[in-house]
Amino acid sequence: MNTTDDSSKIKKTWNSGYLLNISMIDKQHAKFFELFDKLLTFTKKEEFYEDLEPVITELEKYTKIHFQTEEALMRKAHSPDFENHIIQHFIFNKKVEEFRIAYSYKNSVLLEQMISFMRKWFMVHIADVDGKYVDSIQKFMIETGRDKK
Repeated sequence: MNTTDDSSKIKKTWNSGYLLNISMIDKQHAKFFELFDKLLTFTKKEEFYEDLEPVITELEKYTKIHFQTEEALMRKAHSPDFENHIIQHFIFNKKVEEFRIAYSYKNSVLLEQMISFMRKWFMVHIADVDGKYVDSIQKFMIETGRDKK
């Protein structure tokens, strides 16, 4: 087994292309990418399975806080497509529950499943779907005197 930390050799997936220019949301999205990058480091390790459980726990915490924040802002800002957005959050939460169950059954392809799902999430949801609420939330934040940066 390689005992050196390979995490510094993994290219970080977060970049400014994912910024929505809504500070609190951007910070939370960056945390999601940190978790994704952590999973990528596991692909370089022979023994990693026990390391998955803390990431699943962090994903559970992340989704609770992030989705509550995002949905509250969207509701207050009367953002478009609000109901469909909530459905996507529900689907994500269900997927994290499935990861927890798969972990308990020692699913041998769980790491690959997590990486694949999370990659699709940031490529579609964060990059595209979240972009649909940016204007309404930025307008709301300006109108209410909240800092968007």
